[in-house]
Amino acid sequence: MTFSRRVAIVTGASRGIGRGIALRLAKDGFNIVVNYQSNVAMAQEVVEEIAALPATHFQENVEHVRAIAVQADIGKMEDAQRLLHDTITSFGRLDILVLNAAWIQFIAIRDLTEQSYLDAFDTNVKGPLFLSKMAQPHLAKAQEEAAAVQSGGSPLGGSRIISISSVTAIRTDISESRLLYAMTKGALNQLTRALAKDPDFGGKGITVNAVAPGPIETDALRTLTQWDSHASKNPQKRIGQVEDIADVVSFLASNDSRWVNGHTMVASGGAVV
Repeated sequence: MTFSRRVAIVTGASRGIGRGIALRLAKDGFNIVVNYQSNVAMAQEVVEEIAALPATHFQENVEHVRAIAVQADIGKMEDAQRLLHDTITSFGRLDILVLNAAWIQFIAIRDLTEQSYLDAFDTNVKGPLFLSKMAQPHLAKAQEEAAAVQSGGSPLGGSRIISISSVTAIRTDISESRLLYAMTKGALNQLTRALAKDPDFGGKGITVNAVAPGPIETDALRTLTQWDSHASKNPQKRIGQVEDIADVVSFLASNDSRWVNGHTMVASGGAVV
């Protein structure tokens, strides 16, 4: 898949799945905004990794991809606005919004607090909703430009919103400790469906989809769950890797996904069907 130099924001991109997505989209030819909440050192490492990618990854006669790191807690409206401002100031456009940043804690119902509820929904639902709303004018403008180029025969992809959900939102055997997390991801799936049909999003050619990973081997999730049984329960007898999810996002960001809209794509190796 090849692209002209489009721009992608990846929230929560300093580590784990977000980092993998940022690197994959950079290899696909996107300029990348590496959003992070607190760890500037890790975010800068991702920026440097992108800068060090071999030129063979990119289209001929096109300058090397660029990346910047932008601190923002997407659950805070002023931070979300600054993230978009810095993106447009640096690159002049926005084509892809990857909503990956997430609050992940597994808490038994008896231990839930109002604050944990608010924190979870701020990051996992409020942030994606309002960041999408703020990004809409920029995505719509990029989509218009992409449509004009496509009419001339180019395979340039259009604007996309891609959310990272979870299989916990669709499983019927959810455990009590995953209730709050599952609730937020269920809301994210409904947001995906709603925006896909909204006249200002799907109606303007901005496709909106989600990816629901099964267990993925990341440092963050290793501290929250038991890993020994995941591989044995999977039909493919392994645990999912970051690249397994990044490749799905790459497809959704490409022109090949132009007729896919409003879907939550399960990527679990068959663990959840």
